Amino acid sequence: MNRHLLALILLSFSCSALAELTIKDGYVRGLPPGQPNTAAFMRLVNSGDQDVVITAADSNGAELAEVHSHKHQNGMMSMEKVDQVTVPAKGEFVLAPGKYHLMLIRLTKPLREGDEVEVRLLNGDVELTRATLPVRSVLNER
Repeated sequence: MNRHLLALILLSFSCSALAELTIKDGYVRGLPPGQPNTAAFMRLVNSGDQDVVITAADSNGAELAEVHSHKHQNGMMSMEKVDQVTVPAKGEFVLAPGKYHLMLIRLTKPLREGDEVEVRLLNGDVELTRATLPVRSVLNER
């Protein structure tokens, strides 16, 4: 009986997180053919009363999806994987060019402007939110 109650409580938390975290203004950067990786950008909006922690991601457009950040050190810019990001309660976290972004690694097919890519954001194995993002040519980024 207690295991069933615990499962119900955990399910209610995961469902409430799914309803409270939304992806806004998202898109995937379209690059010239032959590029194995690209990035997705978006605003993560948390309408809930508690912080939401994202620890993983996946996508139907790539074999691997990871949150990365840009780091400036000694006049050089590099990217590094981030283990988690926190979207504050009643706040947002922005993934934007030159900042945090969702790296799509080993694309499953070439992406052209107008294509769509699904992304999911997770905490462990629990889905927090998902969205279908349009592919936008790097030439049309603003």
